[in-house]
Amino acid sequence: MKTAESEIPDAHFSVDKQNISLWPREPPPKMGSSPVLRKLCTVRAAFVILTLVLLTSVVLQAVLYPWFMGTLSDVKTNGQLLKGRVDNISTLSSEIKRNRVGVKATGIQVQMVNASLDHVRSQIRRLETGVRAANAQIRILTTSWEEVDSLNAQIPELKRDLDKASALNVKVRGLQSSLETISKLLKKQNDILQMVSQGWKYFEENFYYFSHVPKTWYSAQQFCKSRNSDLTSVTSDSEQEFLYKTAGGIFFWIGLTKAGSEGEWYWVDNSPFNKVQSMKFWSPGEPNNARNNEHCVHLEVSSLQSWNDASCDHQLLFICKRHYIPSEQ
Repeated sequence: MKTAESEIPDAHFSVDKQNISLWPREPPPKMGSSPVLRKLCTVRAAFVILTLVLLTSVVLQAVLYPWFMGTLSDVKTNGQLLKGRVDNISTLSSEIKRNRVGVKATGIQVQMVNASLDHVRSQIRRLETGVRAANAQIRILTTSWEEVDSLNAQIPELKRDLDKASALNVKVRGLQSSLETISKLLKKQNDILQMVSQGWKYFEENFYYFSHVPKTWYSAQQFCKSRNSDLTSVTSDSEQEFLYKTAGGIFFWIGLTKAGSEGEWYWVDNSPFNKVQSMKFWSPGEPNNARNNEHCVHLEVSSLQSWNDASCDHQLLFICKRHYIPSEQ
């Protein structure tokens, strides 16, 4: 048995450069057939198997080759696509590098913008505070405006009252002016009465004192000075008439002299001397300086022409003149 089994040959053949060995699936039946028959059966089986293998190979080639070639074409296409994508990735990488620089610059700009935004937010907060304060002021002004409206409604009545008050003020000012005038007149009258009680006579804003004791012209002037006055001057026709009528033809010194003036007449109270006007006040033929020392003047008659020059050493009555000055209230 062992010898018979060891004598079963193996079948070897190659398909597409591949070695294929075929073994019987089951050991040949133990028959008492001849070796030639057995070998023939074996060859037939090998041929059948080989034929099947060839058919299978042809079928596989017919089916798998187009698929394989399509797959290979797809792989090439995918490879080209991948290469293009790799190129695109390289391009994108360079762009990304460039964009990184831009991103850094943008980041700096963003920081600057953030700083600006912080400043703007601070300004906005201050503005909001200002707006709140302004709103408070607006509310106050609104309240005030309402009050103003209320007052505006009262304006017509206030105007009528103001017109009445203005008329009353005019009357009051008129009364005040009248009272001030009356007060001044009363004060002036009181001053005049006081001076008159002291022996002075009042005429045209001046006081005149007609003495009762004769003195020389110089002593008379000193007496007048002690009474805040001077020997009288004469500056108008009315004043001359008042003096000679009051004098009544009695001799009275007046303040006209040329002593110490190199022959020029002047008034001792520094009133301007009008030589032309004064010509009508001299008595006829005067001044004549009869004794060559007649340097002072007196009234001698009750007439407009009553001046006479005489020696200043003669003792005569005299007239002092004092300008009225309102006393302090």
